[in-house]
Amino acid sequence: MCSSDLVVDQKKILFVVIVLLVAVIAVFAFLNRSNEDLREDQILIKSGDTMLGILTVADLQKLPAVQKKMVVKSTGGIKKHEFTGAPLLDVLNSIDPGLSQKYTRIITRGIDNYTSGVEMSEVLRPNNVFIVYADYGKPLKTKTGEEGAMQIIIYQDEFGQRFTNYLTSMELQ
Repeated sequence: MCSSDLVVDQKKILFVVIVLLVAVIAVFAFLNRSNEDLREDQILIKSGDTMLGILTVADLQKLPAVQKKMVVKSTGGIKKHEFTGAPLLDVLNSIDPGLSQKYTRIITRGIDNYTSGVEMSEVLRPNNVFIVYADYGKPLKTKTGEEGAMQIIIYQDEFGQRFTNYLTSMELQ
């Protein structure tokens, strides 16, 4: 076997590997797609396939507003915020007062498919988990720059790793 045959074989192997990687990515993209009509101006609240409610910023603004000053440490540095929003427990109670007793965990998802989890025990803890819609009195921006985004913040999580920006859905488990 000459060196040119070896180069051709290596190129064939490389081509096959690239095709397989593309196929694997396509399969994962297909499996991770959502059948829901996710929009940044509303939050779908569900349990399994059952829709429990849909919330907008206007719905949240009907609940007693809470101001939360916080400093978030992240890889991008330290950022100060003064959020306006509502406690997640109040939000859940506005849909059904029994939700916090029926479920133990909430999976939050943003329009960018960022997913995080919050234990119901954290939601029940006073002054801890909020859905916010403004920062320093200005509406939060959507991923496309429009007003109307919502975000989950966990007040006792100083690093903000579980904050879900561009919140579009919450699945109660």
